[in-house]
Amino acid sequence: MFAWRQHWCTEPEIRLLEPEQQERTVVQLTQMESLEQATELLAKYRDHQTVDEAFNALASHWEQYLATLHVDTPDLAMNSMLNVHNPRQCHTTKNWSRYLSLYQLGYGARGIGFRDSSQDTLGVISHMPEEARELIERLLTVQNTDGSAMHQFFPSTMEANAGDSREEEDRPDYYGDDHLWIIFAVTQYVKETGNAAFLDKVLPYYQKDKLGNPIESASIWDHLCRAIEFTYSNRGQHGLPLLGFADWNDTVNLPTGAESMMIANMYGKALLDMLDLCKLRTDSALEQRFEEYYQEMQRIVNDYGWDGQWYIRYFDEKGEPIGSHVNQQGQIYTNGQSWPVISGFATEERATQALESVYQKLNTRNGIKLSTPGYNGFDPKLGGVSTYPPGAKENGGIFLHSNPWVMIAEAKMGNGDRAYEYYRQINPASKNDHIDVFESEPYCYPQNILGDEHEQFGLGRNAWLSGTSSWTYVAGTQWILGVRPDVDGLIIDPCIPKAWPGFKVKRQFRGATYCIEVTNPEHVSKGVTKVLVNGELIDGNKIPVLAEGEHQIEVTLGR
Repeated sequence: MFAWRQHWCTEPEIRLLEPEQQERTVVQLTQMESLEQATELLAKYRDHQTVDEAFNALASHWEQYLATLHVDTPDLAMNSMLNVHNPRQCHTTKNWSRYLSLYQLGYGARGIGFRDSSQDTLGVISHMPEEARELIERLLTVQNTDGSAMHQFFPSTMEANAGDSREEEDRPDYYGDDHLWIIFAVTQYVKETGNAAFLDKVLPYYQKDKLGNPIESASIWDHLCRAIEFTYSNRGQHGLPLLGFADWNDTVNLPTGAESMMIANMYGKALLDMLDLCKLRTDSALEQRFEEYYQEMQRIVNDYGWDGQWYIRYFDEKGEPIGSHVNQQGQIYTNGQSWPVISGFATEERATQALESVYQKLNTRNGIKLSTPGYNGFDPKLGGVSTYPPGAKENGGIFLHSNPWVMIAEAKMGNGDRAYEYYRQINPASKNDHIDVFESEPYCYPQNILGDEHEQFGLGRNAWLSGTSSWTYVAGTQWILGVRPDVDGLIIDPCIPKAWPGFKVKRQFRGATYCIEVTNPEHVSKGVTKVLVNGELIDGNKIPVLAEGEHQIEVTLGR
């Protein structure tokens, strides 16, 4: 054995170790403009006590961050992801979004995406709510006065732009969905923290005068209301929201006049969130208006969007469907089926049939494909989606971001076995036996996996910086395990595999620790029959906000 020593200004010294002798080496990596500038930092960490203190502080940070939620389920791979790796990935996506990456260059190029970061906050709000709030506020300052949002911005200057929508004259100059994602983020923050006063905070809109000063500022509540009104006012020939340059699927860019079913259902979910906040604010007039908006869009979605066995995904500028049985390729899109369930627009019968179509036509052993069949050759009417080979990326690939939305939809419908099947088949920690095919880190979600129409089926691509991280964490903790915040308490509503005898969750919420034990004696997927809070029986399955300290919650599932 050898011992290696080097001072910052000397050549390395290598010498033999004696039996039982121990030596410690500290290796420092940094980036400075000159060695002289690095001298102070190098000298600081030559002291091994300082090194120990730094590592102890780092360990303390992660222990505190991860202690917010800890689960104990019969699935060890699920425990590993939900307790450590998934929240850690969420921490990374919140801090870096797609800004610094080996796969997507945001720095100096596209900046940070509005829709990306709005969703990234969802995975960290329970763990670091105030840091998430700060990001939410920055996002709201690049919202436009008409309620839409700039598509991307540079965090160092807060200069924003409309993204790729600037590049094609026959396409809209805005994105149809950006402004709706921030409603989900704000609502989740308020439900997690109880900080209703946040909605009254005044923030500027993005538009500025000649001196660079904002021309208008308003409350966060006003920002959210304008987002709703923008979608309400920008609708197409069927009454569905206009697509904009794109919605979440950036690669389908249709000429001006196209409509998006996904935006219609995102709008429905946003209205449900706004109705929750209206009740919190006791704003009955606005609550009535939003309820009317909701009922109207629900009718339109079901009058025009149902294709017989599943929901259509788009209508083009001529009113022709995309994601329909009449299409030769791209007959069914995953997001067209999950979001009508998430929004509550789908009837029970249609929700059941649409989700069954996903299982029969889109599911694979490596995850759910985004659409099928894949487009085989470039189609200028569709744009970027047809530039990929079948089975890659958005063209029939397993775009993982869309998988947790199906998990949530299945959980809402009470299908715990299927929600869990979808969770497990994309869990990186479950792929150790197939790592030679997966070829991606077995502890974080990649952006996509090549689908079964591709010769490299099962290959994971673009690890780390993916919205899959936050949404799968939400799906696993809030919908499968069913522990999610509400404005006035913590809802316990699991939807688990019937075979599970139960599980445990320790959850910090508004200063208290909820020690939750769920038992499943009748082996059902869903249905809370009894809840005890510190030994006292309560009505329903919503635990009120409890005083500081540790509280024992016993939950029984049954028919």
